[in-house]
Amino acid sequence: MKGQKMKNKLALLAIIAAFSASAQTIGISSGQPTGTYYAITNDIIKVCSKPNARIINVPSDGSLDNIFKIYGDKATQYGIVQTDALVYEQGIDPKMMSRIMMVFPFYSEEFHLVVKDDSSISSIDELAGKRVVEGVEGSGNWVTAQVIKKVTGIKWIPVAGMTQQQGYDAVVNGTADAELVVAGKPVSMITKSHGIKLVPISSPALDSFGLYTKTMIPSGTYAFQKTSIRTYKVDSILATFAFKNQYQKEIGDLVSCIAGNVGMMQTAPGFHVKWREVDPLGRIDKINWPAHPAATAAIKREMSRGVRHRHDDRGRKNQ
Repeated sequence: MKGQKMKNKLALLAIIAAFSASAQTIGISSGQPTGTYYAITNDIIKVCSKPNARIINVPSDGSLDNIFKIYGDKATQYGIVQTDALVYEQGIDPKMMSRIMMVFPFYSEEFHLVVKDDSSISSIDELAGKRVVEGVEGSGNWVTAQVIKKVTGIKWIPVAGMTQQQGYDAVVNGTADAELVVAGKPVSMITKSHGIKLVPISSPALDSFGLYTKTMIPSGTYAFQKTSIRTYKVDSILATFAFKNQYQKEIGDLVSCIAGNVGMMQTAPGFHVKWREVDPLGRIDKINWPAHPAATAAIKREMSRGVRHRHDDRGRKNQ
């Protein structure tokens, strides 16, 4: 027991030291360079990185990897995580997950089921017995694949250990039958792809599963896509360690910068289109995961300031 307490204390001290040593450098663990997390993090860097608080984009294998980096990597103070990955890891290590908190609610990520354009697969049920690329173990893709298999009971042949790009290549060259890609549309890799199509995903079991919501990928989202595709989506958040006293200002400053610039990133050219779906004030209390108090206060402060500015602008126009 004493040995475990000492390990926990050392882990906490390492995280505090990481934050202290990184006063000049803030690491956000994102994902693979082809994914939406990576692009969103680059957008945050464009807007919020400063000479005295430089932000770096830390590539990773995805959601679970980002959780582990938040907890134990000195180069990482924040990470983007799917909500199903939070719940999945909570079932494995509840003590660690009690130390992980939300600081910003992002957008929902759509499930893309990718097959070769001449494939006969037309529904998720037809994945039974097929070779399905699940992604790198620890990624959000991989977590969602495990959940889908458990909830639906579909038994496919898992192909693990491949990045999104490797999975796409495997589908096109015929060494895999399908690939599951969980990412905010439009996914850059799929946008640049050819020789593939998207399969609708629909299941009564997934309809009743609390963490996923039915949605559509509109026609024309991808050049090869002529019709709208039924699918599901899962929420994503920016998370950090659950500091109770330390680094309240640092957390609040980053969240204030992101929240205060959401409107600009939703309309200015050069930012990912997923920002248009970000609603920090409307979603911070709706996502079922503990939010850091410093982050919640920063979001409410910035949103209130934005409302006041809009009222002031309207007042000036009416004068």
